Amino acid sequence: MTAHLDLRVLQSFLVLAEELSFTQAARRLHMTQPPLSLQIKQLEAQLQTQLFERTKRSVRLTAAGQVLRTEVEKLFESEHRARQMVTRAGRGEDVGHIAIGFTPVATLELVPALLRRFSTQVPGILYSLKETSSDAQMAALLRNEIDIGFLRPPVVDSRLDARCLLTEPQVLAVPAAHPLATRARVHVKHLHGEMLATYERRTGRYAHDLMMTWLTQNDVVPARLHDVVQHHAMMALVSAGIGIALVPASTASQPVNGVVFRRLSGPAAPRIEMWMACRKDFSNPMTRLFADAALAYARSWKVALPH
Repeated sequence: MTAHLDLRVLQSFLVLAEELSFTQAARRLHMTQPPLSLQIKQLEAQLQTQLFERTKRSVRLTAAGQVLRTEVEKLFESEHRARQMVTRAGRGEDVGHIAIGFTPVATLELVPALLRRFSTQVPGILYSLKETSSDAQMAALLRNEIDIGFLRPPVVDSRLDARCLLTEPQVLAVPAAHPLATRARVHVKHLHGEMLATYERRTGRYAHDLMMTWLTQNDVVPARLHDVVQHHAMMALVSAGIGIALVPASTASQPVNGVVFRRLSGPAAPRIEMWMACRKDFSNPMTRLFADAALAYARSWKVALPH
């Protein structure tokens, strides 16, 4: 393929990928349906692959279409950032940008605090934020899609500079109407036979294995495990009264309707670690500045345990 892709056609493709309706996509693009259909056909011919599966009743992306959508979204994000940086440079302002990856739990306390502190240190810096799994962050770092990541261990790739940023105890999230909610502290033995919500091992291996190893060491067998991918899904299960969950203590600072947090007693639950990673050969000068700010914050950070 030698011809460049037309940005206007890619914009049309992206709108159609979002709407999955030629009629609605054409309306958003302020055009009629036939020109839109022609653009998509020409794009498929240029790429020599089918991007959409079309029937009289539905439109859906093919596997190739999904890949193109992801790449086009990155392209337009980069274009938007470039426009911002050029505009700021034209006004004589300092231009800085950093792309940060983080796990969902990190957004509850760590990331907002770091952004507040760093924005004071480097006013006007532009951010790209990406909430995703630890494995996805490591891949994004190696592809130079993010500059720095806040993730769970292990981080073993020799191309990455990684270190433990902070550790914290874990607490128990319990439905407000659950019998364990009446206790000030919950012994590990009281978890035997309970319904537990845990991170799906495929995407949350570290937290999942940490909890299961601790339970096994204390001869605790859950009645059933409910797998989740993200923290808010775990809290939804607890709030609904479907299960209880072991969570980092810092999450207890975020009230959740129908959920109470309790300290654990007996054999201590393992502390959970948050790591920071970047490429060893990073080129963005903001990376080191942000990493240093994160380390300074971590040294003064204290988690508040539930009463």
